[in-house]
Amino acid sequence: MVSLLLSFLALFQGVTNVPFDVRARESLVFGKGASSGSTYYDVVITRQPSDGVLIRLPYTRKGGRFTFDLHHRIAMTPDFASPAEVTTVVEVLTGGTTSIGTYTMSGKVSPGDKPAEAVTKVSTAELDKFVDPQGSKTVVLTIRPGPQSISIVGLSQVITRGTATARIDTPNARIATISKLKFEEVTEVNPLKKTP
Repeated sequence: MVSLLLSFLALFQGVTNVPFDVRARESLVFGKGASSGSTYYDVVITRQPSDGVLIRLPYTRKGGRFTFDLHHRIAMTPDFASPAEVTTVVEVLTGGTTSIGTYTMSGKVSPGDKPAEAVTKVSTAELDKFVDPQGSKTVVLTIRPGPQSISIVGLSQVITRGTATARIDTPNARIATISKLKFEEVTEVNPLKKTP
């Protein structure tokens, strides 16, 4: 009954949730959110769309809206003793290496900060046990009509502690995680005026 009501509301608003295909390499799966059930993917620094979090969106007649939550990927090791200012920059590519947007997330990460949500991690590596997605920013993309593939790739991460600043821009470095991927198709040009 609830899903029927939500479907009706989505139609009334002129958008509907549509399934899409995440084609990211299995090695980029960070884990699953304990409360949301959302899959978390690592974002690596690369200029090759096939090496990023590759997503194949379905064909749409009127376009749509793709959203995801962006998080810093930080190792909260025992020596993480002082607050850090963290700036993470990712880019969304389409059509090969054509950029459709660069997205920046900045914020303070302090010792003892809790992750966006508890994540059941895939990796059992010693270093990864300290890694958590920190902070959250929702990124919204307007998708053009027709078929489209997009890839989310990392550009850089800057961590400042006191007077020391470290910049991470090494290819294949994992600097961010993304979660709660969602695609909504526009079903009406103007939801208040039904199309014939």
